[in-house]
Amino acid sequence: MLDCRQLILLQELDLKIDEVKKQIEEKKQKFLRMQKDVSNEEALLEKKCSLLKNIKLRKNKAELEADDLNHKLKTNELKMQRAGVSPKDYAAFEKMSATLKKQLDEEETKILTDMEKIELLTADIDKNTKIVAGRKQHLEMVRIRTSEEIIGDKKQLELINTERNQASLKVDSNVLTKYEELRNKKKGQVLFGIDTTACPKCGMGIPAGTLGAIKSSNEAEACDNCGIYLYWIGPKE
Repeated sequence: MLDCRQLILLQELDLKIDEVKKQIEEKKQKFLRMQKDVSNEEALLEKKCSLLKNIKLRKNKAELEADDLNHKLKTNELKMQRAGVSPKDYAAFEKMSATLKKQLDEEETKILTDMEKIELLTADIDKNTKIVAGRKQHLEMVRIRTSEEIIGDKKQLELINTERNQASLKVDSNVLTKYEELRNKKKGQVLFGIDTTACPKCGMGIPAGTLGAIKSSNEAEACDNCGIYLYWIGPKE
């Protein structure tokens, strides 16, 4: 049996402490999730910028290749127009021109494709840059607000802890030890007032002998199944 009268206030304070700690942790985690989301967006933006740079380099390389092919094509056509070119040489020059034109068409297609990609990607990057900047600004506002809220929560926690320490002084040391051991083991609420025949923690029925002992005293009895303490708040028989 456990004298629950001394512990009811203490548990109320402990549950308040648990709730404030939970709120602090939730606020921290919420901010960290937002921070991670913004970091992921920044990383994606960097990848897009890197991709844009590579496409521009590839386009520049294709333009240089196209210029070189144009030069070769013009040189080849000049050779075709020279006087005294034999039919055999003319046919070779003509074949070379066809090959150069095909290669030039391929390079120009690459250039046009990359120009379209650059245009679309640049617009996308500009849009995303503004979005990321806005979200970073919002994140900073959230950081400041969250920090201020957590400071307030910690001050509240200090007050509750002080009240809890004072309340614990009024509890018998043996009772306090048993209560704190159970709190460390079970976490959360370990003392329940009941007015039914079932344990509110595990749902198991309370044996008649145990229930009778709880009803006939102001002390709490441990649940045979889950070990938390139960005391009677229903009508006395």
